[in-house]
Amino acid sequence: MANVYQDGVCVYSVDLSGVREAYELTVTYGEHYNMIQIDRGRIAVKEADCPDGICVQTGYISDSAMPIVCLPHRLVIRLEEKSASGGFDAVAE
Repeated sequence: MANVYQDGVCVYSVDLSGVREAYELTVTYGEHYNMIQIDRGRIAVKEADCPDGICVQTGYISDSAMPIVCLPHRLVIRLEEKSASGGFDAVAE
């Protein structure tokens, strides 16, 4: 499950295993944006107008080892694994 957070609030959630065709999602922060590419089993920030572009350089993630972070736009994309109980394992902020 991929969760997109802005200012610590989950603004979008998608089960990557259920994605049949790749698509894009744009998340705005004021007049700025992050264009997110969602594909089966992976997610990336494809384009952003932040000054450093670290979120774009991170590339695709497909496991919960490392999130994608865009500090200027206060955006975090985190993959969270389903636990045996059917819930999700997550890192609390």
